[in-house]
Amino acid sequence: MYRIERSDSLVELFENGDRWDALAGGIPFRETSWLKSWWSQFARDHEAYVLVAHDARGCVCGLMPFYRNPTSPSTLCFLGGNNACSDFTSVLAKPDQGEAIAGAMATFLIAEASSKDHAWERIEIDGVSDDDRVMKRFAASLQDAGAIVHAQSRMHTWLLECSESWDAWLGTQSRRTRRKHRLLGSRVETTEGMHLQRADRPEQLRQCLNRMIDLHQRRWNAVGKPGSYADPNQREFIHAAAADMLARDRLHLLEVLLDGECIGSSLNFVGANDFLYVYSTGYDPKAAKYEPGKILSTETLKYAHQHQMRGVDFLRGDEPYKKQLGATPTRMLELRIVAPRWWAKVCHNAWAAQFELKQWARRRSGRDVIEVVDMALTS
Repeated sequence: MYRIERSDSLVELFENGDRWDALAGGIPFRETSWLKSWWSQFARDHEAYVLVAHDARGCVCGLMPFYRNPTSPSTLCFLGGNNACSDFTSVLAKPDQGEAIAGAMATFLIAEASSKDHAWERIEIDGVSDDDRVMKRFAASLQDAGAIVHAQSRMHTWLLECSESWDAWLGTQSRRTRRKHRLLGSRVETTEGMHLQRADRPEQLRQCLNRMIDLHQRRWNAVGKPGSYADPNQREFIHAAAADMLARDRLHLLEVLLDGECIGSSLNFVGANDFLYVYSTGYDPKAAKYEPGKILSTETLKYAHQHQMRGVDFLRGDEPYKKQLGATPTRMLELRIVAPRWWAKVCHNAWAAQFELKQWARRRSGRDVIEVVDMALTS
């Protein structure tokens, strides 16, 4: 049995970072380096609403960090949202305890939904992996208790599992693919003025990260989109998170330089679970003939194999290169959970009617519809 309580003191919980991170499963986006940096930039006047699980001895054994936005106090949102793209959102717990703790947290939330001071009407969670059994148990438990669970998927995460060595992985590829990776790997050595640089010192991190952000923004701005780093708070957040990751030897920020100018950059995080997470990339379209993006992909895969990692996760987004590299897709889910209260359900029915109307419009215009996932069947 687990005792669940609610805490509004994130500062106190963050102070015991080792305890928090021990429950994160080695995934950077669940750890304090990431979430503490996010909270410091985006908290504003938000109210923390963290579910804390205690075991029979009274020790903390599970966490689920939500917050309330004062503009919508009846909605619980997960830490790390907005444009941060915090993938693999989940209950923080040891693997053998996760499902039981998730069920206990769901029971607690159902009781809280009707409380005087801590009631909620809706929970919004983005970045849930379709193969996360703990989150499916959480959603199914809420659904069994009368809550409405709407799950949808707009994109996938992409995982490429490593082989015993770089040469062994190349051996599983076609002759054409092997040749391409070897050519990309040698291009740095054969192209005059080109070299790789890894940001491994605090004094060079900010400059290298700014170059990556600039390249990323230029590429998206060129197609009329604002880009992930249009918000200054997002830029400061990623600087703080990267600095903390570097201090823990968990950062892999690689650049391709040509005649002293950065033409490509990849911001990756090393998970304590021995996976490498490719978070953000950028390259100079004017240097497209040098294929800096492909060079970075090859060097990233090579690095993961050289360091005996389990795999490379290219995270959310269905860019063609991920499939071309041989990565395997998994649906990324957005959850909308509605409390078993009559007004909350009325509001949800209105939202659902609008959602179906938009789905109809997508079909009529030939666009892809948003995939709706039945959590009761997949849990």
